[in-house]
Amino acid sequence: MRTTSGYRLRVRILGVTLALLSLAAACHRPTLEGVAPDEIETTLFLIGDAGEPDPRTTGVALRALAEDAAEATGQVVIVFLGDNVYPAGIPEDGAAEWADARRRLAAQVDVVPEAALGIFVPGNHDWADMEAFGLYSIRLQEEMIAELAGGRDVRLLPANGCPGPVSVDVGRLRLVLLDTQWWLHDYIVRDERSDCPTSTLGGVTEALRRQVWPDREDGVVVVAAHHPLMTGGRHGGYCGITGPFQRFAGRSQDIVSSANRTMRDSIESAMADNPPLIFAAGHEHNQQVLRGGRSVHYQLVTGAGSKTACAVKMRESYYVSQHRQGFMRIEILRDGRVFLRVFRYTSDGEGGRSYSRWLEPR
Repeated sequence: MRTTSGYRLRVRILGVTLALLSLAAACHRPTLEGVAPDEIETTLFLIGDAGEPDPRTTGVALRALAEDAAEATGQVVIVFLGDNVYPAGIPEDGAAEWADARRRLAAQVDVVPEAALGIFVPGNHDWADMEAFGLYSIRLQEEMIAELAGGRDVRLLPANGCPGPVSVDVGRLRLVLLDTQWWLHDYIVRDERSDCPTSTLGGVTEALRRQVWPDREDGVVVVAAHHPLMTGGRHGGYCGITGPFQRFAGRSQDIVSSANRTMRDSIESAMADNPPLIFAAGHEHNQQVLRGGRSVHYQLVTGAGSKTACAVKMRESYYVSQHRQGFMRIEILRDGRVFLRVFRYTSDGEGGRSYSRWLEPR
């Protein structure tokens, strides 16, 4: 009798626990229901690592993004968060890989609607996969994007192989764009054509410190780069058998390396006096919504534009999506509120919104 009663009690406790978990999940899936379309001032899409689209079709994430962007309200902005062309950026004209590299880039440029703003941020693969041709490859990509845009407002920023930061203001949104591979590149990052800062401390960091202060009191600041400040993915030393060993490899692309740590410390110190609402990055082939540290309110990682990989849930994690393509969508309302949605899809195109949240400064 005691055994039966104990079993029933455990079943009831399990049922209550599952109900509470479902309720908690529901509480973190708010909607924009009741918000009129004309209340949305700006719609910002974030997608990273989209540089390996299927040659037979547009690709699941890019196709879904194109459909959403075509129907979005307000000013539409799409930011491609680096690794826009796998495996090694744009080669010289005449190289065997040139046509396929152009196809990969065109697949992304084509999803930007006529009246939208499209911005490509450089990633490590865009710098010739971190090889000596990197500076010239990123300039070739900038030229090709301008050509493929066909008069639309689509561009690569920061330009000319420079680190930035570059600010773009759209309504109350301020986008601050960084080329983080510039910090990590082992070969030349400047030549006679360069007009970039020569010092990360006195040039880049000071400029970033100034630009994260918006011109308007109700401004929404989003800093966008390729490399994340925090991640529960492979570049953070997680995932699989080999993941933890990457913590000792010292590769600049992993956040535990000294070069990467120096870059992140500089960026975070520049933002600490006036933390932006969002720091958005790609690099990891998954999607993560993370609470920020002292220098930013939210950290978004969305590098599942064409490739997918694992991710673990950390103490700072609000949401993690692994092994699925996808992107993020942020609506900035005229009253100043900011709403985030995460979309994820299976390889056959099934899926949609998987997470949503009102983003409020702490």
